[in-house]
Amino acid sequence: MKGKELAQLALENKKQSEALGKDINELRDKTDIETRRLQYDVYQPKIRDIEEECRTEVKKVQDAALALHNLKVEQVKTLMIAVHTVERILEFFRLDTKQDLKTTDEDVKYSDRHQHYYRENLGVVFSDQYLEVRLFILQNDKPTNKYMLVLIGRCLFDNGLGDSPLLKLPRDYSINGAAWGACPQQILKEASDVKDLHTWWTAHGFSKVNWLKDYLTVKSEYEHILKTYKVEDFKDFLTWMCPKCDYFNTVFESYYQRDGEVQTCPRCEDKTPMAKLVTAKQQSLSTQEGKYGGK
Repeated sequence: MKGKELAQLALENKKQSEALGKDINELRDKTDIETRRLQYDVYQPKIRDIEEECRTEVKKVQDAALALHNLKVEQVKTLMIAVHTVERILEFFRLDTKQDLKTTDEDVKYSDRHQHYYRENLGVVFSDQYLEVRLFILQNDKPTNKYMLVLIGRCLFDNGLGDSPLLKLPRDYSINGAAWGACPQQILKEASDVKDLHTWWTAHGFSKVNWLKDYLTVKSEYEHILKTYKVEDFKDFLTWMCPKCDYFNTVFESYYQRDGEVQTCPRCEDKTPMAKLVTAKQQSLSTQEGKYGGK
């Protein structure tokens, strides 16, 4: 191709390229405008409407489910009242009524390094069939209020070991030398002078002991249960029973047994093997399964 022909071709191609470039820019601008129109003017309102409709419908489902959930939770609570009542009754029947609840002077023993500390036994200040409490004045390690007026006792409804107590009694762990499992253990008053503690007790006595009212309520509950029910009334809830002391386990405990494993009595010193109980309902179910080939 000759030079003039090439130059002419280049000029024409340049004009065409510029025209195409202009078309490309116009296409881009028109595309942007149309895209924004479709996105923001046409479909975004529709999307907002659909999203709002979605939120509304989802909330309806969630609100309905929550209302039904709350209703069923309340129904469960109502149904479980009787279940929890039976559980508590069985805990009362399982109490170790043979244990010695008497308190003695030996219920407080100072360690060797505290043998010189002040100690005064003021005697038994409350005693009945299920609770006995003794009053002491003991010494602590404080520089000023180094004397404390202390109640120490033993109660059938709280053994002080945290084993599902039917009554929660105070247990001040800062009392030195209290016997293992003694409960209640309560510091009533601290003072710098022993006479002040004598004066305080004379003036107030058990009027400042808030848990005593709770104890009397539980005591009344226990005596009502003994008059009204028998363990046999709740045999469908019993799983194992000790043949020696009649201690029992219930369906409310999470005892996971391996095949062939036998429960031993936690109350008998020789860990007597307990007998597995089969209720009439369980026996009936087992009979039906055998009759119809169930496993």
